[in-house]
Amino acid sequence: MKKNLSELLSVTVKQVHGKTDVWVTGFSSDSRQIASDNMFFAVKGEQTDGNKFIHDAIKNGASVIVSEDPLEKVFDAVYVQVADIYQFMAESSARFYNTIDPALTIIGVTGTNGKTTTAHFINEIIKSCSIKTIFIGTTGIEICGKVFHTDYTTPPAFELHRILREGIDLQASHVIMEVSSHALKYKRVWGLKFDAAVFTNLSHEHLEIHPSMEDYFQTKLKLFSMLKIGGVGLTNADDKYGKQIINECRSVKLYDYGHTADKIKLIQLASVEATRVQSIVYEIGGSQYNFNIPMIGAYNAYNALAAAETLAALKFDRKTIHDAFMSIPPVAGRLEWYDIGETKVIIDFAHTPDGLDKLIKAVRELRKNNAQIITIFGCPGSRDISKRPLMGKIAAELSDYVIVTTDDIHFENPDRIIMDIVKDLEKTNLETVTDRREAIARGLQIAKKGDFLLIAGRGHEKYQYVKDRKIPFLDKDVLFEEAEKAGLRTQK
Repeated sequence: MKKNLSELLSVTVKQVHGKTDVWVTGFSSDSRQIASDNMFFAVKGEQTDGNKFIHDAIKNGASVIVSEDPLEKVFDAVYVQVADIYQFMAESSARFYNTIDPALTIIGVTGTNGKTTTAHFINEIIKSCSIKTIFIGTTGIEICGKVFHTDYTTPPAFELHRILREGIDLQASHVIMEVSSHALKYKRVWGLKFDAAVFTNLSHEHLEIHPSMEDYFQTKLKLFSMLKIGGVGLTNADDKYGKQIINECRSVKLYDYGHTADKIKLIQLASVEATRVQSIVYEIGGSQYNFNIPMIGAYNAYNALAAAETLAALKFDRKTIHDAFMSIPPVAGRLEWYDIGETKVIIDFAHTPDGLDKLIKAVRELRKNNAQIITIFGCPGSRDISKRPLMGKIAAELSDYVIVTTDDIHFENPDRIIMDIVKDLEKTNLETVTDRREAIARGLQIAKKGDFLLIAGRGHEKYQYVKDRKIPFLDKDVLFEEAEKAGLRTQK
């Protein structure tokens, strides 16, 4: 596929140095991924400045360079200076892939926690109706049944529009997308119009890119301004910021859900530990409904309710929706439950203070006969430092024992990260183990019959980032390997 540069220019362009009749065959913001006649976006990122790699991009075949910086020297490529590189990225990609206002039903899910599970529920139920879908989220990309790995919750605009094009060509009709605050702040979804927008919750996270929680909230709120005419929004009434959306989006067709909701009122939840099934009872306009899901935890009930009523708002049959839940495949890295020896082990992505709090509390409601809760977790380096002591305090207060270890390390000293987590804590019920594999082995060693071992923070993630290295590390695989070394029977 290729298009002439002149077809890709938009109002954000300030100057073009060179001819506009050159061909463009694709896009990248990574000079190492550039192919012949690609457009290179020289983005000033959080860690590196793409302008430093312009020569590398041209050497690898770039025909067009896009930057917000004025041209300072002549390059052997067309140089396009833009006012907003993120907006131009979205606009040029949509023009290249012919995905401006695509004939797709687009569902966006945003919030700090619960995006993946909610979007997964929606996607799997639509698929169960023999409808072809595109899924874009933290656990991967799925295009009409084909699954691909991703390093993003919401990919850059040029990748997003390529995915949409591929899905359209394969006759997909619905897109289910996790919309991160990065995606909204950096205009990855710029220009798209959504048929439904879901807000799950908002809590402490990503303060490395947001100067305040209010900025974080206002960024998330942008999704609701991107609804199509006649589109619907759903918001969690039991979340402080979810309530605020009700007040700030009065022009939007909006449904609230939760115990305090006016429209979709949650009546009752009940979980059975032996079957790991949770029943949900709720009411709309005086009519009561109920269904079961194969996951414990009140927060997962909220995710399921949001998913169910998003689909109902899009005219899917409620009975069909409700009946589909028990056949939904598990969400990778979310409440993955294994019996290792005589210990119950749960792997979960809980990587925020609120997520960790909800995970441990959900398990506390299930434990019996003085069973202990042992929590293993860490915090990523080169990210929001302020959440580290908060997560340490939550783990120490709610768990019987805590093993603090590493997550992604990036470019920080791992022991410094651990120290940030434990600095305000008494050391009576915790220990620190820098190597995450050793921490998991240690957890298996100290867990006794009936105890719960929680391995939190990474969930589905297949790699651990250490400086500029990407090291294979999936918690589930490491758990099984260490269990086998210890001679423990594993039941998946």
